[in-house]
Amino acid sequence: MKIKLLIFCAITLCLPSCNNNRHHRNENRNRETTTDFYISEKPISAFQIKKGVECPVRVVGITDGDTFKGLTSDNQQIKCRIYGIDAPEKKQAFGQKSKQYLSDLIFGKTVTIKVQGKSFDRVVVWCYFDDGKDISAEMIKAGMAWHFKKYSNDDEYAQLENKSRQMKIGLWSDKTPIAPWEWRKKK
Repeated sequence: MKIKLLIFCAITLCLPSCNNNRHHRNENRNRETTTDFYISEKPISAFQIKKGVECPVRVVGITDGDTFKGLTSDNQQIKCRIYGIDAPEKKQAFGQKSKQYLSDLIFGKTVTIKVQGKSFDRVVVWCYFDDGKDISAEMIKAGMAWHFKKYSNDDEYAQLENKSRQMKIGLWSDKTPIAPWEWRKKK
């Protein structure tokens, strides 16, 4: 039993050091850069970006009303989930309108992202323009996304959602809007 444990420990300790030497070399070489991204031929994964990193990205694709693809200054692709909101799913009421609204707002433009965390293969980011315009706030204001209270306790977002609800803007014009997290549970 002790031999098996020793072998397991040896393998466990060796794998990280053998697994990705290139990553460690690039990480040391790029330590002082503002993006702190790992340079690779593949799109950057959410697991190669650190919380708090802030950098500009050019938006090159819109997945839905709360997710987009961007290119870093090194032309590395990154998939971003916008912090603080949850937009209707594509097949849900207002799903396509939400996606189109986000596209009109940011597609082809450069936005600044600040990494908040990771979710599956995406980086959760707070996203804004140089003038300080907050993309999450804009989506909520337009009634194109819910304030995702499970992950954000931002008072401004809550107030913007309440105002949009009262004015029946966007998805709030629907008689029975279904929150995306509830819709996903049913599917």
